[in-house]
Amino acid sequence: MAGDIILGYDGSDGSNAALRVAVAVAKAFDAPLTVVFGYEPNPMGGETADYKNQLEKIGADHLAAAVKTAKALDPSVSVEPLVAALRPVESLLEASLERDARVIVVGGSGERPIVGAILGSVPHKLLHRSTVPVLVVPAPED
Repeated sequence: MAGDIILGYDGSDGSNAALRVAVAVAKAFDAPLTVVFGYEPNPMGGETADYKNQLEKIGADHLAAAVKTAKALDPSVSVEPLVAALRPVESLLEASLERDARVIVVGGSGERPIVGAILGSVPHKLLHRSTVPVLVVPAPED
């Protein structure tokens, strides 16, 4: 049977809502949860190492908070953080392939669908490119 539940996480309200759902899904399937923070390093010259290091630190900090929250929600769920130096969509797709994912869970940003389609939101891109199911959790209303 398939493996991990993959969660795209960036610390936003939408990703926090998705975290709660992803923990419940992981529990229901008795599957590990991989929490992914994806970013793309700047390919230009200059102080890119500092920029990359800062992005990795931000990602690691967000993921540490997500792991803590996930463990508080259900200590029986195995949670692994993953900081990936790829664009968010690419990092989630790669993690889903590497871990034979059952589902990718992401939070919605609260945008109207047409805005996401025009601007290329992560959920919109995943829905069109993923070979595994994608669960988009709505962002909480203000």
